Amino acid sequence: MAEAKKLEGAGLRGQVAGQTALCTVGQSGAGLTYRGYEIADLAEKAQFEEIAYLLLRGKLPNRQELDAYKQKLHSLRGLPDALKTVLEQIPKDAHPMDVMRTGCSMLGNLETEADFSEQDDKIDRMLAAFPSIITYWYRFAHEGVRIETDSDVDSIGGHFLELLHAKSPASCMRR
Repeated sequence: MAEAKKLEGAGLRGQVAGQTALCTVGQSGAGLTYRGYEIADLAEKAQFEEIAYLLLRGKLPNRQELDAYKQKLHSLRGLPDALKTVLEQIPKDAHPMDVMRTGCSMLGNLETEADFSEQDDKIDRMLAAFPSIITYWYRFAHEGVRIETDSDVDSIGGHFLELLHAKSPASCMRR
């Protein structure tokens, strides 16, 4: 058997691991880009929903497209009762990623995909439902509270904060 060599810092440096239009790492020697936009620029100037739209649809949305997308996501936040029942069975010391995986799997069983033409709608559903899934589980497991997973907040981040803290995102930011 040949002796194994340890290559310091070898990794994938200079090697193509795959081709994608979604993102590049180190395109200009360092950094990260999403569909050609520097992540630092997006983080400074774009909303989460704009970046999701960019990744999923291939371009940044204009104001009308962003408003329509946020409205669509807002309409998809609710959780079926059967999913809530499953979330209530998960122990409070479960890892949040395990909760998300289980919630996603159950949602997929409840809202099946008939064919690939539905994939974008299913992605939007997951994106909208994930904050509801994790906060429903957390609030039930840690506080014994069954929460409503709808809110008037138009952003996913604001929605998450409102469900988690049971108050508006603006009041969560005040000190």
